Amino acid sequence: MAITSLRWILLTLYLNLLIVLVGADFKWYHKVFELDDSDWIDLRGSNYTSMNVKSEILSTVYLSFSRRNLTFEFPFYGEKISTVSVTTQGFISMIGEPYKRPFETQYVSPLMANFSPRETDPTQDIRIHQDDEMFIVQWSTMLLAEEESSDGYFTFQTQLHKDGTIKFIYKEVPISVADIVDVTHPVVVGLSGGYRYTRSDDTPVYEPFDTINLNKGKIASGTTYTFVPQPSCLQEKSCSKCRARSEHCHWCPTLQRCSTGKDSLKPIWDVSCKILSKSACEEEVTNSTITDSQDNPSPTPPALPVHPDTTEPTTGSNEGTPTVREQTEKKQKTNSTDMVVIKALLISTCAIVLLLIVATILALTHLSLSQVL
Repeated sequence: MAITSLRWILLTLYLNLLIVLVGADFKWYHKVFELDDSDWIDLRGSNYTSMNVKSEILSTVYLSFSRRNLTFEFPFYGEKISTVSVTTQGFISMIGEPYKRPFETQYVSPLMANFSPRETDPTQDIRIHQDDEMFIVQWSTMLLAEEESSDGYFTFQTQLHKDGTIKFIYKEVPISVADIVDVTHPVVVGLSGGYRYTRSDDTPVYEPFDTINLNKGKIASGTTYTFVPQPSCLQEKSCSKCRARSEHCHWCPTLQRCSTGKDSLKPIWDVSCKILSKSACEEEVTNSTITDSQDNPSPTPPALPVHPDTTEPTTGSNEGTPTVREQTEKKQKTNSTDMVVIKALLISTCAIVLLLIVATILALTHLSLSQVL
């Protein structure tokens, strides 16, 4: 027991050492799990009976979606979202108009599964309500596809708050979410942020840059997951504030944006910006490497082969004007950055080797003790 405990202590110390050496991963959300559903707002309640909150399409048509304009700009992974698409499958696509595989990225998913609403079962319904402070989607008494319909009814909702807070509230969960079959449709609980780029054949592609997968075993009737957004690089509008936000934040004078280079700006960041050194902000305007703009407006991705409730227009974005720094200074800064990376890799490699040596010694000690006993 003592050897096992010592082994875990050493492993924990090693992981903490790596975090110090390499830098902790950027966290987009702080999540809280509660054995409580007191924040539930029942859209089937008497306060909403006179409102047109039920979506007939979503409540009766399998694999359908409904596009909705928000009454406020919702902060999602540092970007402002004004249009979302609610699906029958227990999640919200944050792209606005779902493409052919909307469950891959950019979603808010309290319980993505193969739910199968049908006209023959009017007890199932999906209701949507919003005001100036909150957007609510409620999936009520939902059944899984026919082969799994005997598992029982699921009732849950998602709340998108104006300040960016997200709540997953579970009223009825008849079985463990971990036991739901995912052969015909993914079973996902969590969030995903992503970016879009276009291949050479003009095919739009969505890639995730961050995914939060929740513990399915914790989800039960009367539980809540809350996601509180953390300050991000994308929200900063000046170089000085960008630098002050985090060591992971970098300022691109061409785009006049702050980014990690690995968030929603990645496609244009890779083309138009360079990870800059820690020089003074007033000097950075000449410290970027720019190429001619290669970003053509991307075609609108294909929607799911179903009938949406509503359709909304899409919008695009423009690029800035490039600047160039003298070649000698660029080489010096590049070499400096490379040396920092190399040093970090060397230290990390040494730490790994040290851990392996310690683990081997502990294993041999444990073996010797076993033989003696």
